[in-house]
Amino acid sequence: MRVLCLVGLLALTAPAWAGRREADDLKRQIEVQRAGMGDLERLDDRRAVPDELALLRSWIDEATTQHQKEEWDRVREVLDRVSAQSELIRQKINAAKMSAQAADREAALKRSREKVERTKAAIQQATVNKKALEMNAK
Repeated sequence: MRVLCLVGLLALTAPAWAGRREADDLKRQIEVQRAGMGDLERLDDRRAVPDELALLRSWIDEATTQHQKEEWDRVREVLDRVSAQSELIRQKINAAKMSAQAADREAALKRSREKVERTKAAIQQATVNKKALEMNAK
């Protein structure tokens, strides 16, 4: 009889434990995403994705609100969107950094080419001057 009561009691309290565990897990995921948002803001030193970061922030706030309302399915949906948005932001930040790096390299290449052209012109002028001096010396 005691075993039966114990099994019945466990059967009734197990869903409550699972629900509390799920709520804690979702809350932890929200906090991880919130911390990750701060990291993304620091990575965006060129201010390439301010609108996407604002959208991400609003979705994290929405997940927090849904968590307070105990809408677990809705929290999971929003967290999925947050994860996808975070990845999109990472990709856009990387693309902006690569574009800036390419622009810097293009500018350096242009400066190098201009320097080569100036050097060629200086060599050509020096050659002309040398020949003129040689002609005057004869």
